[in-house]
Amino acid sequence: MNHIFLIPSMLSSATLLSATIYLILTRSRRPYILPLALIFVSTSIWNVGILMLNLTDGEEIWAYVATLGLIFIPPIIFHFSATYTEFFRKRLYLLSYIPSILLSFLLLTGYYVKDIVYRKIGFEPIYYDIPFYINSWVGLFFTLFSTWLLYIAYKRNVGIKKRQALYILIAIPSNALLSFLSYEAMVNTFNMAQFPLGSMLDFVTISLILYAILKFKLSLESASEVDFRILAETASEGICIVDSEGVIEYANNHFCELLNLPERKIMGRKFLDILDKESAKEFRLIFRNILKGKKVMGVELILEGDGRTTTAEMNASPIIWNGEVIGAFVTIRDIEERKRIEEELRKQKTYFQSLFKDSPEAIVSMDKNHRVMDINPAFEDLFGYTLDELKGKDIDDFILPESEKEKGKAITSQVINGKVVKGIEGERMRKDGSTVHVSIMGAPVFVDGKQVGIFGIYRDITERKKAEEEREFYNSLLRHDIANKNTIIYGNLEMLLDTKLSKEQKEMIKDALNAVKSSNELIATIRELHRLKGERELQELNLHEIIADVVKSLTQQAKSKGIEIRYKPFKAKVVADAFLKNVFTNLIQNAINHSGCSVIKVYGTETKRGGQAFYRISVEDNGKGIPEEIKGKIFSIGVKGKESGGSGLGLYLVKKIVESYGGHIDVRKGKNGGTIFDVYLPKIT
Repeated sequence: MNHIFLIPSMLSSATLLSATIYLILTRSRRPYILPLALIFVSTSIWNVGILMLNLTDGEEIWAYVATLGLIFIPPIIFHFSATYTEFFRKRLYLLSYIPSILLSFLLLTGYYVKDIVYRKIGFEPIYYDIPFYINSWVGLFFTLFSTWLLYIAYKRNVGIKKRQALYILIAIPSNALLSFLSYEAMVNTFNMAQFPLGSMLDFVTISLILYAILKFKLSLESASEVDFRILAETASEGICIVDSEGVIEYANNHFCELLNLPERKIMGRKFLDILDKESAKEFRLIFRNILKGKKVMGVELILEGDGRTTTAEMNASPIIWNGEVIGAFVTIRDIEERKRIEEELRKQKTYFQSLFKDSPEAIVSMDKNHRVMDINPAFEDLFGYTLDELKGKDIDDFILPESEKEKGKAITSQVINGKVVKGIEGERMRKDGSTVHVSIMGAPVFVDGKQVGIFGIYRDITERKKAEEEREFYNSLLRHDIANKNTIIYGNLEMLLDTKLSKEQKEMIKDALNAVKSSNELIATIRELHRLKGERELQELNLHEIIADVVKSLTQQAKSKGIEIRYKPFKAKVVADAFLKNVFTNLIQNAINHSGCSVIKVYGTETKRGGQAFYRISVEDNGKGIPEEIKGKIFSIGVKGKESGGSGLGLYLVKKIVESYGGHIDVRKGKNGGTIFDVYLPKIT
């Protein structure tokens, strides 16, 4: 025989064995890899058997070997198709091996291979009709069933899996069909051995399947590829793989969520189809660079999904296989929230810059070391310096006068160490050497918990200081000069009253004494209001002791007017100061002097107001009550009854004192007439 006809069998045998070894080395976790390897093994056994049958001039043992491989090819193909398509939930497909096992027993008993014949170009076995037809019809059934399963898989899948299924769909049934047709043509028509053509068909089939595995390697799912899928599916970013044509071959769950589309509607689509027009134009240029092997980072794109538009950032790297770019690995990060944050920061920055620039306060922005970074126009106007003169320098070296050095450096030290300093007043120096009274606030600037800068804010309080000095002058004048002169006048009038005077003259002197007394009371009230605005130290006081002391001191005065003061002891502690005594003194004395009552009751209780716990202390008289025309404004400045000779400042002072403790004061009509003043003081918790 001419051994050139054995070359296809040699080539197929070598290819099949190599493919089997390759599949074993991939360590794939996919269940269809084992039957695929078995297909290669059984086909290899057939080709090796035929090869050896011809090399040994028809030794029978090799006909048995070749036939054994041929018997198992149909069920293994079905086994592969069933596992590849995952059609069966249970392993019922393993029942397909029963006919082959039975035929193997027939082969071993000698009732399968009938003879070995030489047909022009080589030796081939011939078979008994019954086992041969059984194997042929079983093989036809399994081939048709496998073809149907592969077609269903092809229609169901997209992307890489669809392409791989297409190659396998073409390869397996085509091999079976062409093998049958070529056998009929060559054996029955030309009386030639079919094995050279059959081996060539085997070679083409294996080549197609291997090409599908190598070209679309991702779907093979080796151990490393499974690890990739696990990482991809658990990633917080959208991940997809795009082939060299720009078609999406794989997309993880997060990528699908970004588009609000199921995987089946993404796989197989062009990446351009999920972008808006402007982004699509940009991606075309980018993808050309990717196909040239270049990485692309930080590209902003607009994704368009099912009713959702998402601003995203894309990074892409080329996928290189055997030195050729076959696609791109793309990651997508949703930056919609980041864009909103950036827009908010831009607005805040604009707002801050406007606030900084247009603020009437003099503001200096400094780094964490107290070096000037920026000043606003109000700072330039107040101190006379420009930014060029101060930038990068310590502000204290320019505006801190010698008399304020120690105090000013202490403020600077506190702010540098992260403390907010406010409510401090002092003098600062202008460029021309003059000084200006300012209130000072220093505040550290923190970013992510780290101090990065300092703000200094200065307010010109020159006019306020002048007004305070003028007010203090008049207060001093009232408290000292006028009060002292009133004392002299009062003493002289009292002495004059003891001399021999007519009744009319004495009445005139009494009027003058009352006027001086009223003037002294007015001066005392103004002194109290002035003190109220100064610095005060609040502390925990016994409310019962304060009220009891006031009642005791006014009891004699009340008795002289036929009035009884009834105090029901009320034990409580409040946060206040010495002014609290003035509150109850004023309220009880008003009732004594102006209410026309016979009884004054003082009592307390606990209550809530606006959800907060208070002590309510009530001062109630049974007098004539407050006239309706002044009741609503009784706590205003200068409001008093017609018969009152006072200044109208007493109740205004009471209201200010109570409010300075965080309390309230109300007035209401008593059940039996008269007036009730309710003083609310916060309860200590």
